[in-house]
Order: sequence, then C-alpha cells, then structure tokens
Amino acid sequence: MATGDKLIEVTDLKKYYNRGAIKALDGVTVDICRGDVMVVIGPSGSGKSTFLRSLNLLEQPTSGSIVFNGVDITRKKVRGADGKLVKLNIDEHRQKMGMVFQHFNLFPHKTILENMTLAPIEVKKVARAEAEEKAAALLKRVGLEDRADAYPIQLSGGQKQRIAIVRALMMEPEVMLFDEPTSALDPEMVGEVLDVMKELARQGMTMVVVTHEMGFAREVGSRVLFMADGKLLEENTPGELFTHPKNPRLQDFLSKVL
Repeated sequence: MATGDKLIEVTDLKKYYNRGAIKALDGVTVDICRGDVMVVIGPSGSGKSTFLRSLNLLEQPTSGSIVFNGVDITRKKVRGADGKLVKLNIDEHRQKMGMVFQHFNLFPHKTILENMTLAPIEVKKVARAEAEEKAAALLKRVGLEDRADAYPIQLSGGQKQRIAIVRALMMEPEVMLFDEPTSALDPEMVGEVLDVMKELARQGMTMVVVTHEMGFAREVGSRVLFMADGKLLEENTPGELFTHPKNPRLQDFLSKVL
C-alpha cells in the first residue's frame, strides 16, 4: 500500500512534436507515492507510454518538471551537498528506476545469468559471486532457477518477460516502470507475467504500469490514471474509476474494453 511519501512528483508535463502540432503529453500533473501501484490506461496514442518513458527521461519533456527523490531530473544542473550547482547525472537516477518494455531486450548472445548480472557487475561494481547469488535467488522467485545457463532463444515469451523483470530487480530499484509488459505475449503466457507483477505489488514495490489488462488494474492497482489525447482526464481508485467513471471519454472507453 502507498505510504503517502511522495517518490515522484510530476508537474505540468508536456511533450510536443512538430513545433506543438502533436501534443503527446499536454500538461500532466500527478504524484506517485512509495508503495503505489499506479496503473495507466487509455486508448492507443493517448500518451501513456510517452508519460512512462518521460519518468526516467527516455523521452525528454518539452516542459514541466519531474521530481524524483527530491531532485528535479528535468534540470541540467542541480545543487550538490555543498550547495553548489553540479551537472545532473541522469544515469545515477535511472539506476533506481527499473524499466520493463513490451519487448524483452535481452542480449541474445549471453546466458540468462549473464544477462542478469551484467549491469550490477559493470555499473554498480558488485562482486560477481554476490551478483550470481542474487540472480539465483531471483530466478527461483519466478520459477526459472533451472534456466540460468539457457540463452534467450531457448525461452518462451512469458519466460523472457519474467527474466526481464528480475533483471531490472537486480539493480534494487526504488520504482518499477512497466510499458505494456504483456502486449507482445501470446494470451496463455500473460498470466505468468502478471503473477510476478502481483507478487511485487504485494511486497510493496512502487510500480507504474501502462497496460491494457483491465483485470490487473482492478485487482492490483492502488490508483488508476485514465489518459486520452495527451491529457490525464481522470484519476481514482480502481473501485471508483471502473464502477463510477465521471469523464465521458472514460465512460466511452470502458464501454468498449469491459
């Protein structure tokens, strides 16, 4: 459950293309608290993925601010501990934000164990033995402990996505960002990935999930955001948003997907 402690504060976030002709994000303001499972829903082209990718600056906003752990990561310079302005190290902040995409982005020439331990060893300078021990524990957690020496081509789509999730967890992130993590999977594989995400939610991981899985949004989400045309049109608990939608655009959307 969310603690009320703000982890990410998004204020008036805008992302324009073609000199403002295309407004992918048009003034989105929302707070994400520690322990939140925020599910973002809406029609295709509504700005959901742009919003998610902006949270760790994979998309560079046109304007607005994103304050993560008290630091506005949209600024090029921030004040250091001594009060002096220093260049913002966005990679340092990205390490605290795990990201899972539609497609798995595993290195095909590396084993599952190598895929999982690469970033902790190279970026965080974790000892190999320690990284491999942690990877083994995470693989066991998602029921894939016997696949450590396999290559991605030997895994099903659902298995690859579970690996992508635990690979992100290897960096011990403070928040997990999921960009339609089940949309590229065959229907029978969706459940095994959602089960891993549900378990993460139960353990208190802060999550922002862009998805078309309305059942997941209702069951697991602590809050649901509805976006359309680059705007955040409604935000509520799953019970209220799905049962008593207020915005006409949301009512129309739900009538088609439920």
